Amino acid sequence: MKTKAYALMICALLVSPSTLWCQSKADKVTISHSAISGSQAILWVIQDAGIFRKYDLEPEIVYVSGGPPNIAALVSGDVHFTIFAGPASISANLEGADVVVLMSFINTMDHSLFASRSVKQPIDLRGKKIGISRPGSSDDYGVRLALRRWGIQPDKEAAMIPVGGQPARLAALQAGRVDATLLQPPITVKARQEGLNDLASLADLGLDYLGTCLVTTRARIQRNENLVRRFVKAFVEGIHFYKTRKEPSLRSIAKFTKLQDAAALEEAYNAYAIKFMARVPYPTTKGVEAILDDLAKTNPKARGADPRQFVEPRFLKELEDAGFVAQLYGK
Repeated sequence: MKTKAYALMICALLVSPSTLWCQSKADKVTISHSAISGSQAILWVIQDAGIFRKYDLEPEIVYVSGGPPNIAALVSGDVHFTIFAGPASISANLEGADVVVLMSFINTMDHSLFASRSVKQPIDLRGKKIGISRPGSSDDYGVRLALRRWGIQPDKEAAMIPVGGQPARLAALQAGRVDATLLQPPITVKARQEGLNDLASLADLGLDYLGTCLVTTRARIQRNENLVRRFVKAFVEGIHFYKTRKEPSLRSIAKFTKLQDAAALEEAYNAYAIKFMARVPYPTTKGVEAILDDLAKTNPKARGADPRQFVEPRFLKELEDAGFVAQLYGK
């Protein structure tokens, strides 16, 4: 007992804000992400900057393509958090899955529609094949929304062809297996370099949306609220790092996407760190409502659903109310 008490006394003397002596063991968490894209690079920016470790978090980062498989992993408990687009989370919630959006990094559609050289304008997509990741994915949702804006009925007047992630979709477009697909920075630069037609930026359509989101379960929040709070805090500080530390952020984007093209990396950084990502990434009610309105066309459960049941913004609000965000940015 005396030995243990002596050790604790030594730890107490050595602990200070600037030392790592006697720190508690970091909490291990598993977080998945659904795409290799600039929109999800924030995860690796935070990891590489050591911000997770600062908040005693040790994440295992896994890649699981598409929204539905990430939902399944989250609900089963195989992962604790996931990063993907909002529609899959909203749909799963409607069907009774215990999932909730903590933050939304992008509250519009950040995709651009690229097409073969023979497709000159959006109306030319009638009768064509459009490559998507998989049914229910964010690009599937975006394509359908855009087609309706242009007076084209999805499935009836344009075929949705499951192809896979962005590299696979770009390859399918280049090979002529599909006529168009949605892409995000930085792979958009490569598509332009290949001479493909950049038909439209969905962000220019003024679409409200929950884009790339951080999602967990309410059971996880109830089980370990402090861990969730630290996780959210790490992301908010990571966004500050992303916005203010360009060079290390570019290196993280390059490592994550396996791209070295300077123009592509610059496009990704300017799109996500500067243009789309808010300092406090609240999931917007309008974004949830837009998704519910679209889902209501085929799912009666979406009609009249309360948008607040799908999001949990209180951890962000706590940080903002406590002055944490103002302190980060110096105002």
